[in-house]
Amino acid sequence: MAIYGYVRVSSKEQSTTAQESEILNKYPDATIVREKASGKSIDRPLFQTLLNQVVKSDKIVVREMSRLGRTQGELMLMIEEYQAQGIEFEILNIGVDTSSVSGKMVLGILSSVAQMERELLLERQALGIAEAKAAGKYKGKQASPATVKKCQEALSYVANGMSKEKAAKASGIGVATLYRYIKNQHE
Repeated sequence: MAIYGYVRVSSKEQSTTAQESEILNKYPDATIVREKASGKSIDRPLFQTLLNQVVKSDKIVVREMSRLGRTQGELMLMIEEYQAQGIEFEILNIGVDTSSVSGKMVLGILSSVAQMERELLLERQALGIAEAKAAGKYKGKQASPATVKKCQEALSYVANGMSKEKAAKASGIGVATLYRYIKNQHE
């Protein structure tokens, strides 16, 4: 069983020393993986290398969940995926160790809360969009200037007798894009 301490900071000016000390305090023989990268995504070079090298019964230890990443749902899915392979995680500041029954329970609760937060966010977003539509202020995602230009080009082909499908293809856009543009012009 290998123990890996993963420490991450977002900028070069920041130090990983405090994170390393906390992990090494509990696991003196841990292999420390240091990364200076944003936590926006779990697709970070050294973190991905670590995930590719861990094997069954290994453990990844972090000081806090945010060191793994910022997106709770993505983190929960990743942890569950690796747990299914026999790889454990420990998050020191909240006392979660997925190798224990109680740690798995806490992680399950955190996962449920993350899912609920995501659903509430989508619900609030849908309500905001509905209110904006009712007030005539919502226009949805707007086409880029390049897309608008291509749609106008396609419409000039249509005006000269070409079918919408052929005009869209000739202009380098999808047929659905052209139909959406036409629909939005008539609203």
